[in-house]
Amino acid sequence: MKTNRGKKAKPCSGSLHPGQELEEYRAKFKVLFDNVCSGIAIYEARNDGEEFIFVDFNPAAEQIEHIKKEELLGKSVMEVFPAVKQFGLFDVFQRVYKTGIPEHHTISVYKDERVAGWRENYVYQLPSGRIVAVYDDVSARKRTELVTKMTDQCFRAIADYTYDWEVWISPSGRVLWTKPAAQRVTGYTIKEIMAMSDYPSMIVYEQDRGRIERAFRSALKGSTGNDVQFRIVRKDGKVIWGEISWQPIYDDSSNSLGHRESIRDITARKKAEEELEKTKVKK
Repeated sequence: MKTNRGKKAKPCSGSLHPGQELEEYRAKFKVLFDNVCSGIAIYEARNDGEEFIFVDFNPAAEQIEHIKKEELLGKSVMEVFPAVKQFGLFDVFQRVYKTGIPEHHTISVYKDERVAGWRENYVYQLPSGRIVAVYDDVSARKRTELVTKMTDQCFRAIADYTYDWEVWISPSGRVLWTKPAAQRVTGYTIKEIMAMSDYPSMIVYEQDRGRIERAFRSALKGSTGNDVQFRIVRKDGKVIWGEISWQPIYDDSSNSLGHRESIRDITARKKAEEELEKTKVKK
């Protein structure tokens, strides 16, 4: 009987050498990294976790954050996202870096001068020590949840007992809800108002646009404003006068739900004031 004792086993057909396995792993990782729907950011820790530097950023993250990978590579996360500490994610980075234990950062609002939205993060550490954040923009889902938090009674009170045009704006600046008075004032339907990506600029007279955009940014930061006059360009092209007031909205846990705007048509009042001025001039 013949035996194979003393002979080296031949590798199975189709098996890979360690170097080939590593290359295949890298290729698969690149495909996943480039095509996954979630944002992925990879960081290098510096100064024992006192800062984290971008070393990679996938296409989904570029789309979520409206920034190109080339603009942030080599920069500190605090430079690119200055509100990351207030957001709470920086503390998660530091804990994961020191313990190696993955953490889930609960859904929260991130907002700075450049970008805003609801984010959900999962953070873990690579064997190399680098930190990976896999995250999703869940703003659309949160907008839906925020709308459902307002009771039917609250909606009826706003819709039935106020004549002014009311608008609810999310923390990221999108229209969450408005009432039928929107069409009476602007000529646009509720659906058209809610679909506006450049609200309120689209309905504001060009010469008043800069002032109203500044007021809008101030409102997004939590300010309160009263009786700011501006001109509205209706859908039919007619220009009328409006007056806007706004105030922030918070939930029971003091989390921002955005702000509420009240806009009234003061065209008749402005015309009366103009007529009064003309009468004074004649005298």
